[in-house]
Amino acid sequence: METENQKKEIQILVFDYIRDLFQIKLGTDQKGTIEYITSAAEFKGISVWTLIFAIFIASIGLNTNSTAVIIGAMLISPLMGPIMGIGLSLGIYDFDLLKKSFRNFLVMTVISICTSTLYFFISPLTEADSELLARTYPTIYDVLIALFGGLTGIVASSRKNRMSNAIPGVAIATALMPPLCTAGFGIANGNPKYFAGALYLYIINSVFICVSTWFIVSYLGFRSVEYVNQETKKRIQKYIYIISFTIIIPSIYMAYDVISQSNFRKNANQFIQSNFNLPKTKILTTNIVRNPRNKSIDVTLIGEPISEELIGHIKSKLSQYGLEDVELNIIQNSDSEKLSKAMNVNRNEVLDNLKTKDEKIRYLEAELSNMKDTEKMIPKVAKEINILFPEIESISFGDLLVQSTDNFSNQKSVSILIKWKNKVADIQIKRVELYLKSRLNLEDLTVHNEF
Repeated sequence: METENQKKEIQILVFDYIRDLFQIKLGTDQKGTIEYITSAAEFKGISVWTLIFAIFIASIGLNTNSTAVIIGAMLISPLMGPIMGIGLSLGIYDFDLLKKSFRNFLVMTVISICTSTLYFFISPLTEADSELLARTYPTIYDVLIALFGGLTGIVASSRKNRMSNAIPGVAIATALMPPLCTAGFGIANGNPKYFAGALYLYIINSVFICVSTWFIVSYLGFRSVEYVNQETKKRIQKYIYIISFTIIIPSIYMAYDVISQSNFRKNANQFIQSNFNLPKTKILTTNIVRNPRNKSIDVTLIGEPISEELIGHIKSKLSQYGLEDVELNIIQNSDSEKLSKAMNVNRNEVLDNLKTKDEKIRYLEAELSNMKDTEKMIPKVAKEINILFPEIESISFGDLLVQSTDNFSNQKSVSILIKWKNKVADIQIKRVELYLKSRLNLEDLTVHNEF
């Protein structure tokens, strides 16, 4: 009997401990929370200028791809106030606060987009870097971030001893400001896709912060400002559910598309690594494309060309990697076009070693023939360069006379001058050099780069 009583006492103690551990109603400050959120929902005077300055900072951060600058802008942004104000007003049925918060929310949104659009109109940097692109394709994961971020924000705000570090953390996690700046970038650069994607992310964040606030306020039992009958309460809840569900649907599709894209690229890379490990042929570049109109894998090879039979065998393996409906394009350098390496040796030394006039004549004739062959190849190589490396603006080919100060000899070196449209990574420069040396069969080729 005593053993049974002890078990019950232990169960009660464990239950009480767990209940106290997850208790959020204890320590709630209803009056202080309402005053705090109502004050934060105001938007005039210093709040307007704080928002404008923060938008400029965030836009610069996105434009220069600086995460630290973007985080700094989010910390000083007043955008959270009206959004939590809308959620609070729905929870306590304060329709005056609802009207004021919603009006301020719209004004803030318009000012933010106009400010960021103005910045990106005058900014000389027009490239969309990773920080900016990350805000153009929201998924269900962004919904979850906004939902849990909003829950954190309202729970922290509802305490008598407010967690001072929670609200800044929520502002960073939910990232209200960067999508607005990205929307301005889309307008300034005439890109409706960027604008629509960024605005959708902003709506997701705003709605689910609002829904989280409404849910917690209702759960904590905040007193209603106005009397509302059960029928009206149910209608308001119905509208909240409908709006939330409607906003979620596109994000689910986008998440599915992102996962499918990731799996497709994973399978394609595995296929390439497994089937193009050839002893005398190397991969120069790969291009994996997946969109509603096209699924393709382009593989550019250098070295010894592979046979049509081997190409067919490789294509037959696509189904083993879940790539049945994918078009495989193999691009390889043409066969049988060889260039003489005589252009890379000491020309004068060779001529000196030739004893008879006939030998010298034959050498010079061979050199002239090689030069003509090289000239014939240049247009072909230029076309290939244009396709394989669109970042290149122009390419110049010529002989460079190299004089040695050690033995006072000189020789001709084949040189290529590449002019790039923009600054590119070193690995891309190496790829071009590798391609040119293999394509022209010139190991001692000198490549000069200009940006």
